[in-house]
Amino acid sequence: MVVMKLKQEPFEQIKSGVKIWEVRLNDDKRKAIHIGDRILFKKLPDLLEGVLTKVVDIKHFNHFEDMAGVLSLESVGFGKDANAKTCADVYHTYYTPQEEQEFGVVAFKLELI
Repeated sequence: MVVMKLKQEPFEQIKSGVKIWEVRLNDDKRKAIHIGDRILFKKLPDLLEGVLTKVVDIKHFNHFEDMAGVLSLESVGFGKDANAKTCADVYHTYYTPQEEQEFGVVAFKLELI
């Protein structure tokens, strides 16, 4: 089982079933995740609350904007007014464009357990 940390809002969106895709940099940790694997999301900052999910699909993209053109942004956790650029800008607060270029992007479709 893989453990990932999430800020409160995306954590609550996954817990409620609104956010069904978790998008991350496709680094070595994420490359080891396969369909059927379980991901335990822990809520920041105290990591006391968790939600257990199962990976039911995986999609790979070169860039966050590419992902935003394929997946529903609401299913990724963005509001109705979001667009590909604003989505990429948010992810760039976590990952640099250089990291995005080096590793690419991965989206995990989740099912609550």
